[in-house]
Amino acid sequence: MSHYTPTSPVVSALMVTHDAEKTVRRAVESLQNQTLGNFELVVVDAGSRDATPRLLESVAERDMRIRLVQADDCDRQTALNLALDRARGTYVAVTDADGWSDPTMLADLVGAAEKGGLELVIGGFVLSVALPGGRSARAEVSSEGVAYPTQHDFRAAAWKLLSSGQLLPAGGKLFSRELVERRGVRFQPSGGSDHSFVTSFLADVERVAVRPGTCCHMTRAALPSGAGGAVEAHRRVEREHGALLELYRHWGLEGDAASMAALQDRYIEQLMDCIERVCGRGSRVPSADQRRIVSQMIDTDRAQLAASVAHPRGNAARAMLAPIRSHNASLVCVQTRLMSLLRPGIADVAPDFFV
Repeated sequence: MSHYTPTSPVVSALMVTHDAEKTVRRAVESLQNQTLGNFELVVVDAGSRDATPRLLESVAERDMRIRLVQADDCDRQTALNLALDRARGTYVAVTDADGWSDPTMLADLVGAAEKGGLELVIGGFVLSVALPGGRSARAEVSSEGVAYPTQHDFRAAAWKLLSSGQLLPAGGKLFSRELVERRGVRFQPSGGSDHSFVTSFLADVERVAVRPGTCCHMTRAALPSGAGGAVEAHRRVEREHGALLELYRHWGLEGDAASMAALQDRYIEQLMDCIERVCGRGSRVPSADQRRIVSQMIDTDRAQLAASVAHPRGNAARAMLAPIRSHNASLVCVQTRLMSLLRPGIADVAPDFFV
């Protein structure tokens, strides 16, 4: 606390809460216990109906680093924009109300940024996903430490971070607020994820480094299955794939083999996950509707291109490529159902599909 500067904190940590009374105390305390004390936490409560606002008000009264903003019921991205508009730090970090940060997270990220004069520092994270039936899955997403000497070096190597799921999540990263403001980077309301913010920031970032290991923990629930959940997930996949293609065109890497392979692999894996939500194990979607929805997903030029060139990680996912290429929705449904009975998940999607 002795190092806290109210008018010029080093970091603005952004957080959104909504009915988070069971988890928010741990999330906030993990920031209060950071070894770097000169930060502010801007919390936007998006219309909580439980005790979350009272908990936050009580904590804010005792810790001037915490600023609470009360908002109407709104989506996460709208709330993050409200927090971003109030940020005063040199750097911005996005934190979760249902996760927690390692004690040295801010110090490590800021130390790397200040040492290298960086605009972006990428850290790793641990993700826990709550699955149906009381099951859970855990993934550690991290890399070896590396500082990219030039903008081109970062762009040429970004496909590795994209493939592992470390490139797009906003959590575990430190962003230059000056670049955010100069480029007008914002979260996309109703976008379904924070990835659009990161994609926009990446467009012209120059000085980047990756910190080794993990620095924070995130928890998520599995995306909903059924026709509605699958169709919405598919829309999100299409939007994001289009944005990534545009990013790589902007970078001048649309002809780079490694980058394009990573994009197509990612797309086909996520497409298969959407298909499994329609006709996988336990699906209650009528067979005729399954075939109709799957046909709409696989009959596009984008899906056919990906099925022709992609090399997904799992054997089961690779076995689905031929029926997709043949536009055989019935066979895709049957094979997906069989695969999902043998093992949970036919596609090994990157963890960032959930964050």
